[in-house]
Amino acid sequence: MQKYGCTPMTSSYNPLLLAFCKENKLERAIEYLGMMVSRGCSPDIVTYKILLTALCKDGEVDVVVEILNQLSSEGCSQVLRAYNIVIDGFAKAGRTEEAIKRLDEMRGKGLQPDRVTYNSLVSALSREGKIDEAIRVFHEMEQLGIRGCKLAEATYTILIEGISYEGLVEEASELLNELCARGVVKKS
Repeated sequence: MQKYGCTPMTSSYNPLLLAFCKENKLERAIEYLGMMVSRGCSPDIVTYKILLTALCKDGEVDVVVEILNQLSSEGCSQVLRAYNIVIDGFAKAGRTEEAIKRLDEMRGKGLQPDRVTYNSLVSALSREGKIDEAIRVFHEMEQLGIRGCKLAEATYTILIEGISYEGLVEEASELLNELCARGVVKKS
């Protein structure tokens, strides 16, 4: 493109990176990221979401950690979003322990988890049948009450689904009643 006097923008590179990632050609995607940066085109949060999601799915923990460290050291304003992408990515890939490690790492860097962070963890733990741990994370979120951590219907729904799936119907029913009693949803 440059031989034609044209410098692509980030939004031009992102679909190509996404295509490489969908085809499981991560090395090629990272190569294009390097090319993009060398041509003076800065990656945005969409770029990082594409790469971090694919890397999490592929289990490339070291590369993910390297990217997160790079973003933190550069003072990127989107570090919390990047961590949420990684935590959700590991959680969806069934790598909940890695997701929890990233949560601890995030806190160690002074970043406060938000509702997105906690919902990803509660969902992953519920899917894995780790209901006690999901409830612990749920209550931690409830107690913190910071950075958008006010419990919402989605959070309750995630936990209710997990508890129900484990056959704990009475506990799920109690949680649903609590949801209504707290006014999170209105009774119809």
